[in-house]
Amino acid sequence: MTDALPLDGIRVIDASRVLAGPFATMLMADLGADVIKVEAPAGDETRTWGPPWWGPAEDRRSAYFASVNRNKRSIVLDLQTDAGRHTFDRLLATADLLVHNYRPATAARLGLETDALGDRHPTLLVASIGGFPGADADRPAYDLLAQAVSGLMSVTGEPEGPPMKVGVALLDLIAGLECAVGALAALVGRGRAGSVEVSLVEAGVSSLINVLGNHLASGAEPMRHGNAHSNIAPYQVFAAADGELVIAVGNDAQFARLVGVLGLEDDGRFATNPLRVGARPDLAEWLGTAIQSRSRDELLAALAAADVPAGPVNRVSQAVAMVEAAGGGDWVQEADGIRMAPDPIRVDGGRLPVRLPPPRLGEHTALVLAELDQAAV
Repeated sequence: MTDALPLDGIRVIDASRVLAGPFATMLMADLGADVIKVEAPAGDETRTWGPPWWGPAEDRRSAYFASVNRNKRSIVLDLQTDAGRHTFDRLLATADLLVHNYRPATAARLGLETDALGDRHPTLLVASIGGFPGADADRPAYDLLAQAVSGLMSVTGEPEGPPMKVGVALLDLIAGLECAVGALAALVGRGRAGSVEVSLVEAGVSSLINVLGNHLASGAEPMRHGNAHSNIAPYQVFAAADGELVIAVGNDAQFARLVGVLGLEDDGRFATNPLRVGARPDLAEWLGTAIQSRSRDELLAALAAADVPAGPVNRVSQAVAMVEAAGGGDWVQEADGIRMAPDPIRVDGGRLPVRLPPPRLGEHTALVLAELDQAAV
């Protein structure tokens, strides 16, 4: 892209750690904000969450850390000291937005509670991400804990198996997205002032969406459906002769086309979605018997031709190859020897650039402090 990015001119101070906060601020950095990552002398703990590493292990750029910290500058400040807090306050005076994930008691100890910050910096927007909402806000939480207590694990996994977590830290990502959306909305609509708060657990409960809606409407306790769907069918994994595929039928017309591709005839018992949901086991067996003798790729081609939503169950490497091919072979981006997925947002048809690689700890401390001194002259 050659034009200015959407958040060009916005400065964000990222005092968050681990995943949800850094993910939120990386989205803003990708969109052009000047994001300054403020780290304690020990650094964001995800720097040590390796192997694997990018570069020497002593550089402390784990693959995990690098995945959510591109396009940022890193400075080291010890907020446990008066000098560190003073410099941090000078930095906040130049900023539009502060993002942090300190628990309320810690934020108060550091002088970062919203009211205190509002008194010192009346135009500063503060966005905070916590683990638990309300009276439990001082409880520590990681994504696994949030997935457990939010109910997400209770509806994930096979019906007769144990509760399962999602394979990535999904609630961290959802909370980060919610934080970014709320912060950007406040910047646009409220003139860069006030506060935005998100918690992993509340984001987790609300993100149950239709599962939660079913519970609120019926009072029934949601159950695990494995790879099936609680409200529509067929919407699950099937085994072909040489691999697995997903078929995701969302309406009756798609189902009729699926039946045609499989060479089956429905006597009316599966004609509508409510009938299919009510007879899910019989439906899965009926379809599965027809699918198991077919070549996966041949069947997927036939389903694509019939406009039936379906696809292979890819490994991660296969998924990367798929989007690489769709993007002309330049989907993975590289900076300073670090390979990264691009931001999926496109602006005016263009992909957002990697302007800075994930930083080494304190890499930009001298530069940012020099900028502060220059601004004060």
